[in-house]
Formats: sequence, C-alpha cells, structure tokens
Amino acid sequence: MARHTDYYHDENRKVRRDRPKGSGRRLLLWLADVVMLVVSVVAALVLFAGLLAKIVNPHSVALFAFAGLFYQVTFVVNLACALWWVVRWKRWFFLSAVMLLIGGGSMGLFYRNDASTKQNEVVRAREDVVVASYNVMNFNSPDSEEGVSSYHSIIEWLNGQGVQIACIQEAHFSASKSFADFKEGLKKMGYGFFAHNSAEKSEEVKGSGYAIFSTYPIVRHGVAFKSEKDNVKGVWADVKIERDTIRVYNLHLQSTGITGEDQRSTLSPQIIEDTMARAKLSKVVAKMVDNYRARAEQAQEIASHIEASPYPMVVCGDFNDPPMSYAYGTIASADDLMDSFVEQGRGTEYTFKGLYNLFRIDYVLADEEKFEVKSYDSYDLEYSDHKPVVVRLGRKIE
Repeated sequence: MARHTDYYHDENRKVRRDRPKGSGRRLLLWLADVVMLVVSVVAALVLFAGLLAKIVNPHSVALFAFAGLFYQVTFVVNLACALWWVVRWKRWFFLSAVMLLIGGGSMGLFYRNDASTKQNEVVRAREDVVVASYNVMNFNSPDSEEGVSSYHSIIEWLNGQGVQIACIQEAHFSASKSFADFKEGLKKMGYGFFAHNSAEKSEEVKGSGYAIFSTYPIVRHGVAFKSEKDNVKGVWADVKIERDTIRVYNLHLQSTGITGEDQRSTLSPQIIEDTMARAKLSKVVAKMVDNYRARAEQAQEIASHIEASPYPMVVCGDFNDPPMSYAYGTIASADDLMDSFVEQGRGTEYTFKGLYNLFRIDYVLADEEKFEVKSYDSYDLEYSDHKPVVVRLGRKIE
C-alpha cells in the first residue's frame, strides 16, 4: 500500500515538474500588455490630434476638433499608460513618455499649480480694473419658477465683487422682465454706462442678448461680427478710463447645438441597446461638425476685428469651445492676448456646469502689453448653467 502511494506521489511530482511555472499568470500579463499597447498607441495618436486642434481649421479636417474636446482626459490616459510600462519595464514606456513631454505644455490651459500662480496677497492699486464675464442664461435661475428673473440678484452679486466692467451673454428680456427696470438697477449699483444690442428677445432678432455695463464711460460701441443669417456673435465697447481708452469685446460664439435630449439619448448606458444608436450618434456628430465650422468662421472674423483695434483690448465671452480648439486658438493668438486663467488660475477649472464639469468655455483674455492679471476667480452660482469669471487686471501705465 505504501508503494502505491509512493507511485502516485512520484507521478504527481513529475506532472508538477513538467508544467510551466506561473503559465496562467504569464498569459494574463501578456494579454494585459497587448490591451495596454493598443490603448497606448490610440491614446498617443488622439493626444497628438488634440494638439493639432488649435491650428487645423475644422473646415479642412473636423476630426481634430473632437480630439481637442477631451484633451485633458487623453493626457491622463497617456500618463496611466506610461506608469503601466514603467511597472512592466517595457520599452513602450518611451511612446507614452514622449507624448507626455510633447503635450504637457498645453495642460497649463486646464490645470495650474497653486504655488506657481496664486499670490499670497493680491496687491491692489487704483489703476486696477475688475472685469467679469457671465452667461446669465436669459436671467432665469434653473431652480426658479418660470418667469421669475434673477437679474436683480446677478447685478447685486457683481457689484458685491467690485466688478467695474461686466460682459454678460444671453441677456435677453421679454415682456415679463422690464428692460427699463434692469437699467435702473444698474444705475443704483453705480453702473452708469451701458451698451446692449437688443432690448427684447424675439424670433426676428437672433443671437441678441449682449450687454456691457461699466462704472467707466462707454464712449462708443458696435457689433464685432454678424453672420449671414443676421446672428450677432460679438459686440464691442470703447471704455474711457482716465486718460486711457480700452476696447472691451463681449462674445458668444455658435452654440454646440447639443440639446438635453441629445445628451440623454447618446450619453446614457441605454445607447448600447438602442437600435437607433448609430443614427442618433451620426446626427449629433453632424450637428457638432457644423457648429465647429461655424465657430471657426466667427473666430476668424473676430480675430481680424481685434487685430484692427486702435486700443488695448479685453476679450470676454462664452466661446462654446475648450482651450484646445481652433476658435480659442484663433482668438487668443490675435494681438498677443493672454488667458487670465493661465496667468493666475489655480487647480483645475471648468465654467460650464454640465457634461461632468469638464469644460472651460468662458474666458477673459487681455492684451499682455497693457495689462497684468492679478487675480482670477470663478463662482458656482445658482443663476445659470455657466459660472461667472471675475478677473482683476492691473493696467501698465506708461
């Protein structure tokens, strides 16, 4: 009996000795490496395409615009791939590492280190100008009853922040909201100067709803760009500050066109089981491509207007595009404009409250030769689906 036990014992030892050690684990790691290699290559290509989004006109190739839309997410994926290859000690690390080096500089448009951008104390001066940009969503708070306007609260809030020049978009008025009452409220808060391109929202006046109000005199104002369909996409005002005149732009570029229904039908898990998924996605993509191209055209026209300005500029508005986009790149590169968030922002930033809070699409840009950015802040208020941006600019007096 003992001999039989030894026989089976010897056979089992032989089987265990001949079986490759850790073969199951090695197979899983091999499969994981294959998957990560595919992810690394795709992530590298998408990140590179995202870099081109700022310089390639969507009229030529619209694909790059989509790559720029989620640039910061793609960068993080490349970072994760690099860490994987470090742990696995594989040469594919260099692919991810090179892309991180190439694309790392543009991450400053999405994230700023607190220590490098935030001063311990903002040194205020009499020459400073506090500027705000805010898409007020027709003055209707998302949580308010229909017809209840939030414009009184918005004016009071802006005044409380010490804002001297405010650019607001979607500043529409209807019969239920008194335009005269709004102007009277501005005067009570010290905003004695006001420019607005339409006092009433109507089907005939599309793209209206721009307001620039100021504690400084507005000496002239006009339209920066109007599309073929008579849609106003930007206005300007020349503001007199002591002996200087600055030109303030208030922009609201073409909307993305993505409705709540589009989001529910394409961004939900049910899209996998939806038999109409392909048709719905194609419709949304086509709509986005059309609007990318519309914003590109508007940005080019506005950039030309900016470059022809005889005065130092401050450009505010809702661009409906993230920093890695052709529209942003075209406007920001016009006449040496600097992004106030890049100069004095901190941490990560978003200004549109939706789609997972990923997108910074509201901006205050300023002429870097005439201004310095002393502070940048945005606020999560309940009055709109956008966050207001408030910037303190120091004037460089010659």
